[in-house]
Amino acid sequence: MELRRARSLVGYWIDGELVLDNYLDAASETGERNGVAVDGPSVDILEQFDDWTDPETVPDRLDRYDASSVRDAIKALTEAGLLRTRDETTVEDQVMDAWQPWGEPATFFHFGTKDTAYVSVDGAVADAGMAARREEIRAEIAADGPPPAIFARRPDAERIHLTRAFLPLRRDFGEVLVSRRTHRTYKDEPVPLRSLSTVLHYTFAPMYFYDAGMLGNLMLRTSPCGGARHESECYVIVRNVEQIPPGIYHYSPEDHSLEIVSAGVDQRLMDRVLFSQKMITTAGFVCFLTVNLPRAMYKYRSARMLRTVLLNTGHLAQTFALTATAVGLGPAQNDAFSDSEVESMLGIDGISETAVYVLAAGVPDRRTDGFPIEDGHEDLERRVGESLARATGPGR
Repeated sequence: MELRRARSLVGYWIDGELVLDNYLDAASETGERNGVAVDGPSVDILEQFDDWTDPETVPDRLDRYDASSVRDAIKALTEAGLLRTRDETTVEDQVMDAWQPWGEPATFFHFGTKDTAYVSVDGAVADAGMAARREEIRAEIAADGPPPAIFARRPDAERIHLTRAFLPLRRDFGEVLVSRRTHRTYKDEPVPLRSLSTVLHYTFAPMYFYDAGMLGNLMLRTSPCGGARHESECYVIVRNVEQIPPGIYHYSPEDHSLEIVSAGVDQRLMDRVLFSQKMITTAGFVCFLTVNLPRAMYKYRSARMLRTVLLNTGHLAQTFALTATAVGLGPAQNDAFSDSEVESMLGIDGISETAVYVLAAGVPDRRTDGFPIEDGHEDLERRVGESLARATGPGR
């Protein structure tokens, strides 16, 4: 029988021990990963199984160790899932081949957070083990003290209070849905102040508040968010907006204001950090969404929550796009930016708060009804209309 080292191993140090985690192995019933602590000789043995190897040949190649101890270690490493038989590697090989284009980080993140057990701090539980884990989580949360503030405050920052004369969102919902398109070019006209104010309010401001007991007071936005943690912050780069000087601002949903981060906009810097994507860099205003990690981590103690916070920013992006469409702006969104440079530009540390998404909007210079007309195809709408007329003519 030949053995091979598992291809889905990651290693890290915990309390002075090297732990190898086979992230394709199922998590425990409580959702914990099943890492195995290994020592130097174990690593030496695993190195011998880079490809299919007869375990009986290994003691001779590791003659600095006692042969019987090497055989015992091989057996233990096999039982721990660090060494695999051919029958055990079918799924492993399929995963590695299928995910190869995205590499180890994406593969580890996806499969390492798969099948995580969700343990609610309230509600019924199925067994004693889950109940015990829930109490552990409640104790951890309580030991951490008061929950993080739901609003990020910059008390010393100068601020511009936005108008609350919001535009009425009376456009037919179905029409807004089918009209939403990603815009890539804009007119050289300022975004109306009321339009900016309306988009920021209905996307990022609280609509209501909720008392969640030990988890603190929570805000409820127009977008769903795991546990109503609402960990996303919005930084607004104003390029061309009525009555608002160009600059970098932090949107404060608490008082519907723009807190000044820095005055002016360095267009060359914007082009560089956004890889010259004109759909973003030429918009009237740009919104960088960041994640305030302590706000999410306070309740959720599992790596699975990283999936959730990324999904949450997607919810916000769709709300942004629909609201911008409803007020007559052209929205766009992208995740291609230089993370570290953007975080430096926004004045955040990139550790406890990190940038994850960029949204933009401007006065559109193309049609806004959602019809996919491009330059050079102006007669497409006419031909489609003629086809519809023939299809619905008399006798049909």
